[in-house]
Amino acid sequence: MLTAGHVNFSVLGADRQALTNCNRLSAQLYCAPMRFWHRPDLPAVNETNLRAIVRPTSKDTRPVNLDLGTIQLPVTAYASIAHRVTGVLMFFASFLLLWALDRSLASEASFDALSEVLSSPFAKVVMWGVASALTYHALAGVKHLVMDTGVGETMRGGVIGARIVFSAAFTAAILWGVAIW
Repeated sequence: MLTAGHVNFSVLGADRQALTNCNRLSAQLYCAPMRFWHRPDLPAVNETNLRAIVRPTSKDTRPVNLDLGTIQLPVTAYASIAHRVTGVLMFFASFLLLWALDRSLASEASFDALSEVLSSPFAKVVMWGVASALTYHALAGVKHLVMDTGVGETMRGGVIGARIVFSAAFTAAILWGVAIW
């Protein structure tokens, strides 16, 4: 028997016996369907009353554009995305590089077989891609370290830094191509 003010409520479990254990009582109160409060049914949702039912969480009235093909991203966004992509590519390339290192150190015959495989055009393209990704990722990481010191933290500084990184990485990719072929 629960007393709230001058009103007495009898709390019964599913087996219609009075609950005496505090945990069982609270479980019954929270998990059982609400018998004392009636929740009004929600109105039907249609185009006319949707704005009245759904309350906005912010007062921002700018239009929302979810078409990713039409969004104009700044160069700093492309630099950040490319930095993340090259990091993922290097993670997966590390398995290939560790395999090549293992094969090169296993025996003289496996080293000769690996050097023959790595002389193919496809392997050269893969090596060029890994070297270019590593170079871009390292240059972008250095840019982040420089920005951590307080240099180039403005939008203009970020744009200039991203353009420098793109230019240096493009030049390094050309040099890697010349060195590999």
